[in-house]
Amino acid sequence: MGSNLASHSEDEIVIFSGGGIYFDSYYNALSLPVWKEQCGLNRIVFCAKGKGKAVVKLFVATIGIDYELATKTVEFTENEKIIFEYELSKIEHNGLLYITISPMEDKVFFTGGGWYTPDKPKREVVLGISVTHFNRKEYVLPAIQRVKKNILDNPEFKNKILFTVVDNSKNITNEEASGVNIIPNENTGGSGGFMRGLLHYENDTNATHVLFMDDDASCETESITRAYWILSYALKDNSVVSGSLFMDDRPDFLIEKGAQFDAICKPNWHNYNMADRHSMLVSELGYHPQANYGAWWFFAFPINYVKNYTFPFFVRGDDIFFGISNNFNYISPIGIACYGESFSTKSSPLNLYLDTRNHIINSFYLGIPVKKILKTYKLFYLDALYSHKYETVLAIRLALQHVLGNIDFWFNNYDLADVRKEINSFVKVERFHDVNLDELKPIFSYKRRKKIIKKISFNGLLLPMKNKIAYQDFNYCANYDHIFRYKSILYYKPNNKEGFVVQVSRIKFFKLLFGLYIDMYKMRSNYQSNVIKYKNNIGKLTSKEFWTKVLKL
Repeated sequence: MGSNLASHSEDEIVIFSGGGIYFDSYYNALSLPVWKEQCGLNRIVFCAKGKGKAVVKLFVATIGIDYELATKTVEFTENEKIIFEYELSKIEHNGLLYITISPMEDKVFFTGGGWYTPDKPKREVVLGISVTHFNRKEYVLPAIQRVKKNILDNPEFKNKILFTVVDNSKNITNEEASGVNIIPNENTGGSGGFMRGLLHYENDTNATHVLFMDDDASCETESITRAYWILSYALKDNSVVSGSLFMDDRPDFLIEKGAQFDAICKPNWHNYNMADRHSMLVSELGYHPQANYGAWWFFAFPINYVKNYTFPFFVRGDDIFFGISNNFNYISPIGIACYGESFSTKSSPLNLYLDTRNHIINSFYLGIPVKKILKTYKLFYLDALYSHKYETVLAIRLALQHVLGNIDFWFNNYDLADVRKEINSFVKVERFHDVNLDELKPIFSYKRRKKIIKKISFNGLLLPMKNKIAYQDFNYCANYDHIFRYKSILYYKPNNKEGFVVQVSRIKFFKLLFGLYIDMYKMRSNYQSNVIKYKNNIGKLTSKEFWTKVLKL
């Protein structure tokens, strides 16, 4: 909105005399990089409805300057009508199209509008949504209702958008399903759940494309229909739509808008604020490396271009492998997004185990040099070690042991049951529980230390230690200034008042530091043999036949 001279409700926007509204935001602007370049549209139409007389203008926004393309005085009516029809070839600048509305006289009511095209779709798309669920009914059931109400019950998308929930916990009843297709499935994680959904659409339906979504489906349902139309118009048959992810507690900040994997995950536009107009323009119009995978919180792809199913990681990294092993053209547009918890707050010994093994195996698949793989391993390892999360370090080492071990491990442990037992056997301290800060009395104050002091003293370990508890908001790793010379560290999640306290141990620290160099030696000396081992077996572990057998179809 352009000023305080406007108000809005769920059904309408009221613009008062002297005011104006500007649809140049993340969800409202039309991206020329997507619709002109990726989809090859020739003409676009903007339609609107409401009440009152207004001046409507069409602009293209670029990084640094906006260009006015057209202006029109209109009398809004309760039925949507065409305001502008424009040929995209006439637009010289690459940017975002947007509309502004200002009253001519008294206030104006705007009750709806949208972008359309008279161009014919390039293909008939039948999009099958696949959601994998495990014991999160409080999220998945409202999501079922939203998608059913806004899409499945809409005649426009009848038999064009399908919806299936793969229920790994086998606890959604027929009444709760509300007519949506539910497939009970063994708990084979996200890897098995999503592969079950893909097999369903490939074998049992006429779906041309599949959309993987997390079980909370925490997105605007219009993101789904927008993805449907992008897939319908995309110039390249192998185009996929990879949705962005916002932080659920800061829904204007991006966690990711497209990503690449190169020994480590590199999210595009991480921490960019999409409520800031310049940042939003840069994220859509600025340069970024080409994505080579799409995360499965929102990932829509053509079935015909799936040459490899995913690796049986259970969770974490399966979406990376699926992306890097199939030939897809990635589209990560504004206006299509989900909301989720920051990955840093999900860190745990089990998750670091899963992250470590998928990073190494995905790197093996790409033939990444051992030096780069070890750099990632060392990063994970030292972050945990210097945070004195010794149980997480043990989980990271276990991951490497499994990766370098017998290939049969992967054929026998796709359900993670035995792995969980093994990790649970040594994870005793790093478990969240209710914490009373008044009882623990942690220390919040700290001093900045020179890097050289922290380095030569192993962040204070070689100096006299303070017999107090240092406070840390839970994250991937500690702030090393905050924990310098403290004997105990409290890792705490303020949102739910849970945490755990780790005890700093010089003996454990240096023993595990020595273990890092043992691990690096093992990786270097066995690198070539392991690359060959996975090259010879990865086809079997990612085949349709493997997943058909695992899922007992």
